[in-house]
Amino acid sequence: MKIFTNLLVSLVCILACASASAACVDLSKATNWSNINTHKIIMYQESKAIAVLDIPSCDIYPSTTIRLDKANVCNGDNIIVSGVACKIRNIEKP
Repeated sequence: MKIFTNLLVSLVCILACASASAACVDLSKATNWSNINTHKIIMYQESKAIAVLDIPSCDIYPSTTIRLDKANVCNGDNIIVSGVACKIRNIEKP
């Protein structure tokens, strides 16, 4: 039983670490973006989707300007939406 418990704890730790590392993305080569809805955008490198960002604290429209504070962004970092700093709640791979 102790071996099973140790295996289970190890598996949970591995999965938690893997999901945490997936919560960041390098957007230094992002060339454009499009909105899925008013709180979610897709970032592109040329025509390839590289990340989906969930930004619930700001409204995003096709005419919105998007600017990055830094190239490598993670969950909880800010992105500049039409001059306003907005928190990224979640980053997903497309």
